[in-house]
Amino acid sequence: MRFHQVYFVLDTEYRLLWIGGDWDEFAMRNGGTAARSNEVLSTSLLKQIADEPTRRAVIGLIEAVRAMQEPLRIDYRCDSPTIRRRFQLTIQPMKDSRVLLVHDLRDAQSFDRPIAPWQFDAEAPDCKCSFCCAVSLSDGPWTPAEALAERHPQAVRYTMCPDCEAAVAETVQSLRDKRKPRSPVTGGF
Repeated sequence: MRFHQVYFVLDTEYRLLWIGGDWDEFAMRNGGTAARSNEVLSTSLLKQIADEPTRRAVIGLIEAVRAMQEPLRIDYRCDSPTIRRRFQLTIQPMKDSRVLLVHDLRDAQSFDRPIAPWQFDAEAPDCKCSFCCAVSLSDGPWTPAEALAERHPQAVRYTMCPDCEAAVAETVQSLRDKRKPRSPVTGGF
């Protein structure tokens, strides 16, 4: 497994101000020619996110870091048809309300059976979670992508499964709870 790290800096309007690491290599390996750094630099990160639930989640994570001026970490998956990849996202506050987002590859394993290749289609009846890669076939239960293997749908709408929405909300709340004032200790003398 080759180490992968992608990082970028966003301003208050979510514009990509600086991109580094293996961004271009990762984009090219995943069919993202239009997502190479020269193509997206100075554009809004939000325009690169296909669905509204994931956009809201990313905004929520970033805004919590800005408000609390504390870093935040959350794990997610970003699979290819042949490899299950687990990443950790760290969002770090910077001066001038900018934030640094670092995506570290934590683990990569080949699937026992490759998953059928898929592509985004806003009208597809089947959904794929942007955070855990689980799939919901025609609004059915969420199933891990590897359990579907070659039955994975070719076209998917990206969204977030309820478990990942809850995990993001819990991560944001945990960060906000760090700064709550402690209650004074009572009793004693």
